[in-house]
Amino acid sequence: MRPIREMMEQTYDRGLENLIAGETGISKIDGDNGKLWYRGYTIEDLAEHGSFDEVSYLLIHGELPTASQYERWRKDMENWHEPPEEAMAVIKTLPDDTHALMLYRTMLSVAACHIPQGENTRLDAQWRRPAGILGWCSTLAAATICHILGKEFNPFNPGQSFSANFLTQALGREPTEYEIKAFDVCMIVQAEHGLQASALAALTVISTGADLGSAVLAGMGAVSGNLHGGAIKKAFLNLLELKSVDEAKAWVNVKLNEGYRFPGFGHPIYKTHDPRTKILEPYAKKLLENKGEELLWDIYQTVRDGIESKLGEKEIFITVYGVTGLIYHALEIPVGSFPIIFALANQTGWMAHCLEYLSEGKMIEPGAIYTG
Repeated sequence: MRPIREMMEQTYDRGLENLIAGETGISKIDGDNGKLWYRGYTIEDLAEHGSFDEVSYLLIHGELPTASQYERWRKDMENWHEPPEEAMAVIKTLPDDTHALMLYRTMLSVAACHIPQGENTRLDAQWRRPAGILGWCSTLAAATICHILGKEFNPFNPGQSFSANFLTQALGREPTEYEIKAFDVCMIVQAEHGLQASALAALTVISTGADLGSAVLAGMGAVSGNLHGGAIKKAFLNLLELKSVDEAKAWVNVKLNEGYRFPGFGHPIYKTHDPRTKILEPYAKKLLENKGEELLWDIYQTVRDGIESKLGEKEIFITVYGVTGLIYHALEIPVGSFPIIFALANQTGWMAHCLEYLSEGKMIEPGAIYTG
């Protein structure tokens, strides 16, 4: 008879908020001081000087690419920018009112059926998949948005960056250099954020011996929730309903008195300002000004300042969810598609965590305290 292990006393929270699930070398978050690092690099430095193409390599492989590694990484992604025709065609068979993220996820599921050696889950096979998944997902996400907009889908251009190609294909037009930079920074600052809900969902799936594509699909499922990727859409729609600065002030006061939980405000980790928000705000402001939508920026500032002046003492500040929608809107991405972009960026971190964990080979199966 096998001996019963001695039970160790431990604390836990209902949402596993204070549970440490393991060690990682991918990112570090200092919630008290509002700091975020990827592989030892500050998020500010990467956003200013890097590109999503470089940062995605950094997160997956642990270091910034050399010139030859960068070219190979770009080439690998480009080679996978044409998903199977069956995946591209399935969107036309789905109901018109299907959630945008579900359209995208369904296309990826169909594409996954055509992955060469999809049943091969050896470590070397898993490591060959990130560039392909990023390439396929970029085109599928762009095709979903193009379908929703009712525009013609632009062909892939091998000479462009990941972000430039995505915007060109999704919007059916050539984006400006500033639009490309703003979107690229969005992708960088949302590419990784520890074991958030979607990353944990992906990690749980990969721990069972599943393939990397299945893990990514699990992460997408988690992003669809209103408390995760859906919060970007909810936060932006609140702003869009306000027609003046005075109306914004009044709305904030009413909602504060009601004890309303503002989407896009308050983060379980950050006890001060979200560093990603500080990076994105200047891009949001300029993009809206370029579109002649200065009023929307003024309304955003009014709502942000009004909420933070009352709730900042409770460590509730604007988060990346609260500002990202302004950039997506200025880029003419439809509101329902906002979670698609969030998932497209986030999946880089999901894959990095999955590949980091695979060497342990242990299935994630947490226990529970029986209360019956």
